[in-house]
Amino acid sequence: MRIDCAQLVTVPALGLALAIAPVAGARDDVPEEIASRANPVTLEPREQRYFERQYRAKCARCHGADGTGGGDEAAEQAVPPTDFTDAAIMSARSDGQLFYQILMGGGERCAMPAFGPESSHAWSEDKIWRMVAFVRLFSRPAAK
Repeated sequence: MRIDCAQLVTVPALGLALAIAPVAGARDDVPEEIASRANPVTLEPREQRYFERQYRAKCARCHGADGTGGGDEAAEQAVPPTDFTDAAIMSARSDGQLFYQILMGGGERCAMPAFGPESSHAWSEDKIWRMVAFVRLFSRPAAK
């Protein structure tokens, strides 16, 4: 069983509940003024293809092409990559938290690079917000 860095897992053993301490998330230093921000942009359908290409080029090796956190390099990470398809995990994370993670990278505990304007990727804040909107698509139910 894979334990996401944001979950507390209880495992019943011999009729007793054994709590496994939560693995620290990649970032627990998100400033409240950023964590509380809602995404100010809406990803237009015509933009989805562009962000899918960006995701595949920059994120899929760890988070998986399907967003499940099972990319080719996932097992090498000290902090397991987030499963973006898990609605419970994703609903527990604010847009601001996701934005900050992409902006600043994984910090000391995670190999995720920073993508912000001061990084080698030099993504604008607008582009990062649009990637947050794209990543959210993994946990949304498919249209019927």
